[in-house]
Amino acid sequence: MTEGRPNVLWIMADELRADALSCYGNAHPEVRTPNMDALAASGVLFERAFASSPVCVPARQAMLSGVSPLISGVVNNEGYTPAGFEPPEMFPEIFAAAGWSTASYGKEHLPGGRSPWQLDDHTGSGMPELLAVARAHGVPMRRSPGIGHVYDAVLPAGAATGSEVITESVITALAASESPFLLRASYVQPHKPMVVPEPWASRYEGVEFDVPRDPDAAQNEFEREWGRLTRGAELSDDELQLSFQRYHGCVAWLDDQVGRILEALDLAGLRESTIVVLGTDHGASLGEHGILAKHTFAPESHRVPLIISWPGTLPAGQRRGDLAVSEDLATTVLGLAGLPRASTMTGRDLFADPAPDTVLSVIGYGEPSSRAFPNRDEGGWRDGRGWPQRVCARTVRYRFDATTRRAGEPVSVDEAGAFLADTVLDPNERVNRIHDPSYSDVAEALAETVSTAAARLPVGVVDADDFDRTRGRTGAV
Repeated sequence: MTEGRPNVLWIMADELRADALSCYGNAHPEVRTPNMDALAASGVLFERAFASSPVCVPARQAMLSGVSPLISGVVNNEGYTPAGFEPPEMFPEIFAAAGWSTASYGKEHLPGGRSPWQLDDHTGSGMPELLAVARAHGVPMRRSPGIGHVYDAVLPAGAATGSEVITESVITALAASESPFLLRASYVQPHKPMVVPEPWASRYEGVEFDVPRDPDAAQNEFEREWGRLTRGAELSDDELQLSFQRYHGCVAWLDDQVGRILEALDLAGLRESTIVVLGTDHGASLGEHGILAKHTFAPESHRVPLIISWPGTLPAGQRRGDLAVSEDLATTVLGLAGLPRASTMTGRDLFADPAPDTVLSVIGYGEPSSRAFPNRDEGGWRDGRGWPQRVCARTVRYRFDATTRRAGEPVSVDEAGAFLADTVLDPNERVNRIHDPSYSDVAEALAETVSTAAARLPVGVVDADDFDRTRGRTGAV
């Protein structure tokens, strides 16, 4: 390493729930992620990290740009930079300008196909390719109702998913590296389709997962409506258990890829000169209360794992309880490397800046033509109006989210469907305390925070012509 110029290795997953990692307290002792746990033991684990938007494109752009989706204008998988907004500078571009070599292997999924990397190799990151592998092996594929995601496709032992090439490419790059470098391994796993080889696929068969099923107990109207579209309630008990088992088997496969990369880093003698980041764009619901996929502020979807390790520089085995959000990644990595942040960045340096009282997240534009599944032009609200915008404010103790815009108009208090959770008393965020008078002051203050945040994104910033022009550019939901 050039003196004072650390390497950066970023391992990124897609739809990785925090509670799927044993270091985050998975409720099942059988479920283990030893390699991710070892990384956490060597560094800092953030217990309250959340997605800036619990859908792919805005979360990924926020991580790379350090800019909140409420500022960039990219707030859903319609994801592109709307007219009147400037595409933000991204942190790999700053590293490259300062002399680092930058490369990403695997999934990108940014607005308009943009790439901030000197080398951007997408091999092994496509969902269609995973399905093609399953078909080539002739394995049965079980699909969820509604969105039709494959939640069960088991490859025989010794079969490759195709994503192993990401691991191999990163290992090769580490062995041949010329410092300093910024290197990313970006996996599509454990996003569906759940195409998993043995022995990982069946690792947790027989493990009984505790899954709340009652759709009427979903947290708020917005989530109940999302459940209506994704139709997770139609899964039988056995299908639901299988979905959880295959998901955690896929995470076990991912954990082994992490272990291989970290072993290669050690063999190259680069561990103490390299900042290692493990993270994801968002999590996913697997059928809790009839809800599937991401797109909600339920903790299954909204909370994310974030681990940062740099032996000899950052503390080992530290667990942080302050708030973190997607856009903090860019600012933090730049700060650790001694590089200046871009003037556009709204994220904080997790090791240098004071902790915030509140972090914000957003889903959707709330325009007349908005859809829950914009890339497929599907999923309006049940009354025929466009899919609404929803904004969430989180503090260390509370989660408050409300619908803020529908059909291009601000939403009244009566239509907001506000939800307030006290995460100290209710860590699974199942009880809505919005009408509890003892929480009225908290609810009022956070409602004002959410309203102010929503006003940052102008009404009418995206219209029907824009949706028609850009729909389908950013990939699958």
